[in-house]
Amino acid sequence: MPRCLYGIWNALCSPGQQTTISCAAPSQFVYQSKQSDDTSKVVGDEVVDYNKLYSRQEKRPVGSRIFDSVTKLAGSRTAFCLTLLVLIAWAIAGIILGAPDNWQIFMQDGSSIQCYISDTLLMRQQHNHCNELLSFTAQLRSRNETYKRLMYNPDIHKNVNTTEVHCMAICDNVGDAVKLPSESWFDVTCNWVSDAVGSLSAWAIYWGGIFAWIGVGNDLQWSDLWQLYINTAVAVELTFTSMFLQNTRRRHMEYLEKCLKSIMLADCDLEVILRQMVGDNQPNPIITIPPHPISKAVRSIDYYADVVGSGVGVVISISVFAAWLGVGNLMQWSSNWWLIIGTYTGLIGFLDGFVLRNVYFRQDKQMDNQFDVLIDSDEQIYQYLNLPLPTKPLEEDRSIRTRVSNWIGDVCSKAAAVGFAIIVIILLICVASGMQWNETGQLLCNTPTMIIEGFLLIVLIQGHNKSNIKRRVILHDIFIRRLKLLQYVECAQKLDILTEKHSCIGEECEICKCKYANIQPKEKGTPKDKKLSHDITEVSEDDGTLNEKNSLNDEGTLNGIFPSNGNTPPDNNVLRP
Repeated sequence: MPRCLYGIWNALCSPGQQTTISCAAPSQFVYQSKQSDDTSKVVGDEVVDYNKLYSRQEKRPVGSRIFDSVTKLAGSRTAFCLTLLVLIAWAIAGIILGAPDNWQIFMQDGSSIQCYISDTLLMRQQHNHCNELLSFTAQLRSRNETYKRLMYNPDIHKNVNTTEVHCMAICDNVGDAVKLPSESWFDVTCNWVSDAVGSLSAWAIYWGGIFAWIGVGNDLQWSDLWQLYINTAVAVELTFTSMFLQNTRRRHMEYLEKCLKSIMLADCDLEVILRQMVGDNQPNPIITIPPHPISKAVRSIDYYADVVGSGVGVVISISVFAAWLGVGNLMQWSSNWWLIIGTYTGLIGFLDGFVLRNVYFRQDKQMDNQFDVLIDSDEQIYQYLNLPLPTKPLEEDRSIRTRVSNWIGDVCSKAAAVGFAIIVIILLICVASGMQWNETGQLLCNTPTMIIEGFLLIVLIQGHNKSNIKRRVILHDIFIRRLKLLQYVECAQKLDILTEKHSCIGEECEICKCKYANIQPKEKGTPKDKKLSHDITEVSEDDGTLNEKNSLNDEGTLNGIFPSNGNTPPDNNVLRP
């Protein structure tokens, strides 16, 4: 095959390809020799520039940043207010004009276009987000291998009191992982709507409305107006509810960004201290995450999702909208012309919704598997250090609505569900073609797809919310475990420095003063003219950070962390609602 044709073939086959994640965490190298101030210097300032440790925007192309910005804007308070104004203006226009058919079709078109664009943006964002989390997990696992190798050195942990380290307070600047922080009344409202939409009451109200609509069908002679009623009602529900859900998703992504950056900063600090103590410059190992084997049907789904979420999908969408506007004058801007774009976006959006859910649930399971591997690695380190875990698993929600939502979500994630959507679309196209794509035929294409989309929205929202909470808790727990390990190695470093470097003559010295005159020397009975070594440290009761004042006991463990009241240290100092 000629090289040019080979390149074209590769370009056509590249969308949706399963990628192998293979990377190592950037190694924080240190000089082997100590500096004049008894510290080791990190090689290369650019390696430890905290502003560049985790910055997704700097690593992403312009097109991806535009996609993310538009998606973020869709969940903003400004977008919600604009949408609310449009709905109010639409309702007032309906009252003034007497609710004509075009008035209802306008709302259906707007809702279909909104869902179509939203699914397109989310497809690309979901794919990029999955690859970023997998790469991030691989880097954490890479550093964990280095931690295991360095912490197996007995000199690091021989004098550290794990009970006292476990009781040290953790400065958590990320926030609660279960409940997203609410910045305004709009955020509080979005939280309430997100929970209310996924409730059993919302399901009952939705299907009650559907059955009531079917019940009046005979009275309205199963006319186009009868179909317009349910299409308009579902369109308003999709438009209004999706704005709240976009806000919740935006705040979820912002929390993940903050958590990921905090984890990376703590991880780098932990690596630097360990390398300084051991004098080690062996690079972090490469971790490879292979893709899961998939069938040809799933490969086709990934191909379609990648095309839709790429620039090719944007070009196709723009071309369709331009063609629709171009034939408007020929069709005299009639109701049938208005329905064309709504029918197209409705059918494609219906398919995109199933494809998005399939991709989302498969990638979610893949990320859960990799996080399980990372959690097991963390637990091995804590077990070796005899350090209790500062986190506990999130309690599983066993409510009826959560179990039903998870079950339906699992069904929708199957490749067969996407096949079902394709079959429904083909049948609807055949029916509309037989009716020569008149107004009734196009409404028949919109009605069942919108009803299904509206139902899936209120059912799957509960499962999505729980999945998002689980992801936030996992990342937050990783951050807490990194902070606790950082406290541990800081204690070990302080003990190591003071044990090696501080010595005094007799029972007093310039550092200890009279405050520590009652410290028992390590070598009892030693003459006063002989140099004695003892360790000096202090742990602040406010934040648990190390200072250079208080003393160590005879066993070399930290004093002054908590009052000696005989209380047993808590099993877990990170509380979660």
